[in-house]
Amino acid sequence: MSAKDVDLTGLPTAAPSAPSNGPLRFADVAVTATTREFQGIYRGKQYHPPDFHSTLERAAKAGVKKVMLTGMSLQDVEVNQSLVASNPGQCTLTIGIHPYHAAIPEHEIDDTMQELAKRVAEALAQVPSPISAFGELGLDYDRVNHASKEYQIRVFKAQLELFAKHDWQLPLFLHCRAAFEDFVDIIKPYLPNLPKGGLVHSFVGSVAEMQTLVDLGLDVSVNGFSFQDRDSLDMVAAIPLERLQLETDAPWGEIKATSNLAKRYCINAPPLPASKKRDKWDAGSMVKERNESCSMHTVAFVVAGLKGCSVQEVGEAAWRNSAGMFGLADVTLGRD
Repeated sequence: MSAKDVDLTGLPTAAPSAPSNGPLRFADVAVTATTREFQGIYRGKQYHPPDFHSTLERAAKAGVKKVMLTGMSLQDVEVNQSLVASNPGQCTLTIGIHPYHAAIPEHEIDDTMQELAKRVAEALAQVPSPISAFGELGLDYDRVNHASKEYQIRVFKAQLELFAKHDWQLPLFLHCRAAFEDFVDIIKPYLPNLPKGGLVHSFVGSVAEMQTLVDLGLDVSVNGFSFQDRDSLDMVAAIPLERLQLETDAPWGEIKATSNLAKRYCINAPPLPASKKRDKWDAGSMVKERNESCSMHTVAFVVAGLKGCSVQEVGEAAWRNSAGMFGLADVTLGRD
């Protein structure tokens, strides 16, 4: 079954109303700014100039107050730091090694961890500090062609040990895809000592798996990938508001306007900016089939529709949770 034909039987049928208390505000907690798509490169061909700054302008107009730039590898750090320096009020970053980049030979692990520790310490020492989380770290068994399970597990454990050793006052930015049991078994011993909790981002899974994460004290964030199968739709509907965060996972995770999900729940959402094909690019338009932070309201409307609540409730809960965990604003969490 395709994403646009996902089974909606038994789910709420009402579309959330447009916000009645003014524009929504968002923190997009997962954007990979270092990808080729934001450099204008698609399938190895250059179609247009780098344009990430244009996406940030569109995001700001759409109420996206904060954008967290995901660190996939050590090679991302300098690029992301430069983007934060150019957009200090809007952007922060994470530093870590994604499971896709975990194919590190065993004899190089110690040196890699030393370099990772150096990069995190340098970022924390800056005033104001650009770093808002340690990660992205975790497991992804859907893509073992990038790094084997053995490599992924070794690098995941090494990063958790590094984090525990240095006692950095940061939350964890976590990845778990098709590896739930191993993920929980590995991270569980570290959870009692996390200084600021953690977020399992772009989560796809069952209600029971989500509940396990929440019971462990972790937050869960969702995007278009979380809406592509029925189990995950039921999971999204069941996430407690106090543990919910939202993201686009741009440039991926697009929610297509032609999907039955968008047709049901997004009819009252603000329209997205105009988009053009990559070979017709201009700086003022989105690129077709490339996701951006300005689509955050689409995520919020789908979540609100699935939960049968107002988009204001969803948007404000997610903002509060993200801002509180990642230090993006002065907020009171209201948690025990």
